[in-house]
Amino acid sequence: MDGTSVTSDRRGGLSASAIKYIAIIAMFFDHVAYLLLPGEALAYAPIRFVGRLTAPIMCFFICEGYHHTRDLKKYFLRLGVFAFISHFAFTYACHGKLFVIGTESVIATLLLSLLAVHIVNTDRVDKALKLPVLLAVLYFASFCDWGMDAVLFTLAFEFARGKRSVQVLAYAATAFVRRLLPVITLAAKDISVLRRNWYVFGVLLPAGLIMLYNGERGGEKHKEWSKWVFYVFYPAHLFVLGFIKYKYFQ
Repeated sequence: MDGTSVTSDRRGGLSASAIKYIAIIAMFFDHVAYLLLPGEALAYAPIRFVGRLTAPIMCFFICEGYHHTRDLKKYFLRLGVFAFISHFAFTYACHGKLFVIGTESVIATLLLSLLAVHIVNTDRVDKALKLPVLLAVLYFASFCDWGMDAVLFTLAFEFARGKRSVQVLAYAATAFVRRLLPVITLAAKDISVLRRNWYVFGVLLPAGLIMLYNGERGGEKHKEWSKWVFYVFYPAHLFVLGFIKYKYFQ
């Protein structure tokens, strides 16, 4: 999750930084729609459709980051610190309270996703214990934004790592089962479910962006501060949107 720059690399395609900036912008407008717009607003569903980009893309880069980080302990620490900070921003924006037990932000989900990838790869966890520990991680993720789905997305990217197209297919299959199939099943009985929830099909959008990833980090000119953009922006924009929501929309 380190690196920034909205320009693509000379090899063509998009750098990690460029894709992350696209994801951050999509996240911002998604949260604007979720927190400030009524569900029946004309712009609500289209904005949230695009907003489905962000979490899966960040899951992909959790997988990439694990294999490219120079200091895994610092990576865990950075996610842990901002998961703690983001709890207050997330619960304030969503519930109007600075502390709510049993609900965590997507930063916590990404922290658990990184832990899941580490469990898969480390020799410090006995093979017989890997599945029970992963199930425990999934359980704790169920209390976080995007829930266990984000962890499963990350694991799909991890197990298929080595060929980008296979990663994308593994992710798409997981997203279909976890996010789309429930909507399709309910819509078969009541078509209004699809009219209200068609935006969930936006979970397929990340596949296209990931295929454009050129394998470069990007943002070399500003690498000293650029890796902090997502971590800082996430809680900051939630505090601001929460303030606007309770000040002017209640």
